[in-house]
Amino acid sequence: MHNVSEPARGFAPDGLWTRLVERVRVDSLALDVLIVTVTSLVLGVVQLGTPSLWVDESLTADEITWPYVRSLEGYYWLYYSIEKPWAALAGDSEWALRFPSVVAAMLSGALMVVLARRLFDRRIALLSGLFLVTSPFVVKWSQQARGYTMMLALSLLATLLLLRALERGTRGAYALYGLAFAAVIVWHPVGGLVLGLPHLVLILQNRKRFFPHGLLSAAIVLGLGVPWFAQISMRSAGADTVIAWIPFPTWHTVTNAVLDISGAGWFGIVLAAVGLFVLLRRGERSMATWLVVWAFSPFAVAVVVSVAQHVFLDRYLIAAAPAFALLAALAVTGVARRLGATLLVVAAAATAVALVQWYSYAGSTNWRGEDWRAAAQFAAERSGGNEVVVVPWWSHAAAEYYGVKVASLSTADSVWVLNWSETGHRLPASIRAPLGFGGHRLVKEHRFGWRVSAQLWKRPAAP
Repeated sequence: MHNVSEPARGFAPDGLWTRLVERVRVDSLALDVLIVTVTSLVLGVVQLGTPSLWVDESLTADEITWPYVRSLEGYYWLYYSIEKPWAALAGDSEWALRFPSVVAAMLSGALMVVLARRLFDRRIALLSGLFLVTSPFVVKWSQQARGYTMMLALSLLATLLLLRALERGTRGAYALYGLAFAAVIVWHPVGGLVLGLPHLVLILQNRKRFFPHGLLSAAIVLGLGVPWFAQISMRSAGADTVIAWIPFPTWHTVTNAVLDISGAGWFGIVLAAVGLFVLLRRGERSMATWLVVWAFSPFAVAVVVSVAQHVFLDRYLIAAAPAFALLAALAVTGVARRLGATLLVVAAAATAVALVQWYSYAGSTNWRGEDWRAAAQFAAERSGGNEVVVVPWWSHAAAEYYGVKVASLSTADSVWVLNWSETGHRLPASIRAPLGFGGHRLVKEHRFGWRVSAQLWKRPAAP
């Protein structure tokens, strides 16, 4: 196994010194976890409720009102199963809807510290936890009412349980790992895909420990995770699915995703290279191989999958962030003291700049250029309480969240329209006609971020 911590040698197992060392070790672990989780909490709650919900977050607000059975039709059944009771207790404000993602980021930081402590020393464990929770990419998704930081926490838990199972070699340990990995797949099938190769490499490196009891975990994944993966995949195929619009990833998209997820305000990729150098210099080739696969294979897997069905090349790949955090901690601690301090200072500065940029979106609009709060208020006031048409229809949840009465179509002489668009705000007659105002003319338009506009359409006066 990879540098698993052992009790201090040279003392009797029941000796006073051994018990004291173990107590200090446990207490220091608790302290490190506290430091990391508090840091994550502080970064997570800064301006948490200020930005308007964007479309995907509004879908969360809408779908948690569905019955549990209906939630099984979607991708995020486990996520909504957590958000639904939380919203019943805390309400459905922007702050309340987003806070579970903050908690998940805190949990991810804690699991990162525990996992790194099993592999390395205390310094690396603490630093890797801090690198993870201060990553601008992780902070960004911790402040949104979506389940990606929860997927990160679940991925870390599955990895930790795999290490535990390989150490213990018992049926119970492998059963827990199998359940955890199946849960990753049920949380989101892409999560299972991107985590599969790093876990396979770890298993192959320790294959003598995996057999025969490890087959139990494989059976659990095949029985629980694969059927869920299959039914989601079948419903995701075709031109009319909700994810059919996702474009094939370009080289620019892949590069930006790697830089974002590497952490430290894009400086993480430099730290990862240095961390890899440190491991190779120490002769820890198996560890270097595993971390490289964990860090970079999710991007390659996502690109390959996109040949058949395009997937996002950012949020799902958050599962790679812990590997970059470990490599960054190895970089800082594994080089000469002055160089390590320099790397740490540069990483902290780059992180601070990226976080300031992220928090700057908490003003009149959000990071997606969608100020639905202001747009909905504007349209509701000027429509005189009448219904407003929302284009495209699937974005109606955002308007309804902010109190707009939404109509699927309108043939009134004067129609207010809330329009969401990534490519422009023009509404040609071919789109307007099925909505009832194909012969109308655009009279007024007000932008609320670059994606959302409120438009007034009126029927021309008869000659």
